[in-house]
This record gives sequence, C-alpha cells and structure tokens, in this order.
Amino acid sequence: MPLTPAFTDVLRGGRSEFNRRFALAQQRYPGLDAAAFSALLEGSVNAIVERVVRIDTGAVPALVDTLYDTSLALLGQRWIGPGGRAPSVVSGWELLAEHAPALLAQQPQALIISTANALSHWSAHGGGDDWLLTLAELASRARNPDDLLRAGQVAAWRHGLAHYRSSALERARSLDRELLALALGVVPENWHESMLVRLHAERWYRPDRPDVGAAPRVVGQVGAFVGFGGRFEEPPLAGEIGGELLLDSGSARFSLYADAYGANVQAHGDGQLLAAQRLPKGWRIDGGTLTGPDCAFAFEERGAITSAAHTADTLVVTHAWSHAATLIALA
Repeated sequence: MPLTPAFTDVLRGGRSEFNRRFALAQQRYPGLDAAAFSALLEGSVNAIVERVVRIDTGAVPALVDTLYDTSLALLGQRWIGPGGRAPSVVSGWELLAEHAPALLAQQPQALIISTANALSHWSAHGGGDDWLLTLAELASRARNPDDLLRAGQVAAWRHGLAHYRSSALERARSLDRELLALALGVVPENWHESMLVRLHAERWYRPDRPDVGAAPRVVGQVGAFVGFGGRFEEPPLAGEIGGELLLDSGSARFSLYADAYGANVQAHGDGQLLAAQRLPKGWRIDGGTLTGPDCAFAFEERGAITSAAHTADTLVVTHAWSHAATLIALA
C-alpha cells in the first residue's frame, strides 16, 4: 500500500533529519531490525497517519515525529516488532487513531507515549487486552486528551494494576462521571456518587460487583516463582512496616498492593523481614489451617503457614510449599 501523501511529504521534507535519527538508533540498538521498522512505517504508522489527516492535516508533522522516534526506541528495545515483548503497543496506537483521531491530533506525544508505557507495563502483568477494550470505549467518549489519560489510568486500576489505587482514586475525583463509570465497568445511568465514597473507604468494594459475600473471605493469591514468570525465588515471608504490607523472598523485598481489582508486588528495596505471625485478635494458625472468629480456611495442600501480617482490612499469609501468598479480606 502506498504511503498517504501527507506522510510522504513529512518524510521527504525531513529526510536528512529522519536518517540522522535512524543512524543514531542503530548505534544505540545494534540489533535494530531495519526491515521491521520499514514494515511498521508502511503499515500501522501509515494507517494511523491516514486516520488523523482526515481530521487535522496540521497535526501530521508532530504525529509523525512522535511515532517515528517512539517506534525506533521500542523496536530497538525489542518491545515491538518480531518477537517483541509488548506487541499490543501498536494495537493501542491503532485503537486511538480509530476511536479518537481528534484527540490524537491534539496531543500526539502524550497519547502515543502514555499508551506505549501502559502496554509495556501490562506485558509484565497480563490483562492488557481487557484494558484496551475499555480504552476503546473511553476514547470514543472523552472530550479531551487529559480526560482520556486520567480515565485510562482509572481503567488500568480496575483491570488489575492495584498499585495504581491511590493515584486512580485521586484522578477519579475530577473525572467526568460518564467516563468514570465506564472506566470502572458501571453503566453510566447507574452511577451514584456513593460508589466513589465507598471506593475510597472500602478496599474490597467494587461498584460493578457489589454483592461478593461477607468478610472475612479469601480474595485471591499474589506472587509466583521466577521460573513461571513471577518475582519470587523462594516461598515468600510476610511482614508489615508502618501499615505497609511487604513480602520478602530470598534477598529481595516487595511492596504488596491488593484490593478488589487485583493484587501485585512491586520492588521495595533491600532488606530481610523476620518470619512473623501477626494476626488479628481472635485468629490463630494450626499448621496449614487459619482459624478466625466463626471461620476457618484450610491450606494444607500448600504446606504449613509460615508467616502472616495484616492491616485493618487485609490479612496475608504465606505457605511453606507455595511461592504464592494468600489474601484474605477482613472488611
């Protein structure tokens, strides 16, 4: 397929500068695949430019600049292209061009780079496809690029990136309520401000699934062996410092982020927690069984419970035979 004329004009007019950038990228990334880069320009990038040029021809130079440089960097780092770690990045760009070409014309750099960063991040956590589906819905409704970026982060939290909780809740305060509802999986007509109040106050509440059963209840697991794509070299141990739940594995320490939308761990720093069994009042451990007031949870198949830590609303326990820690909602 021939390049759209507007794309051809930008490349021709900046030929020497684009060639200079490509040569620098080849020095920085010796394995850069020139054929893959050409195919990307002629295929997806050209299609994106073609959609935007229908809306605003004046936006094309800035769009091409951003796509050229970002594609070079991501291809050189093996995020995209043949065997890339985050091939959905290009799908995300195409989605923006399809559903929000006017917004892409307004702020190409912010939207292209933010989407690339998000999908590179998703590649390590899984779930990016669901986020893209929500992003498509948001993109067609957002009034401006900033609203789309804020709504996209709220949606990322909803789709499992629990470490975004604080920033997502902050962005939710000023977000258009239709976008906020869509980002959280709620039919806009059913949205009520009390839902946002509860989201701030209740870690294990979801407005799209309000009836999930009473606490205490097991809400999931977090962590996996490094050989299976996880972060833990050894079965972890749990601890708590200053109200923050932590998991140690070998010589590495991780912050634990968990709520109704998911759970993950992020690198915290060096250090070693002592194995502890800090339990809420009225709870006890007997081998592989955790017993609380009017409830009991058996984890015998994972071995003895090796440690426990808790906050006001969350209890985490670890197991002798498992690289995954178990999460229990307390409230």
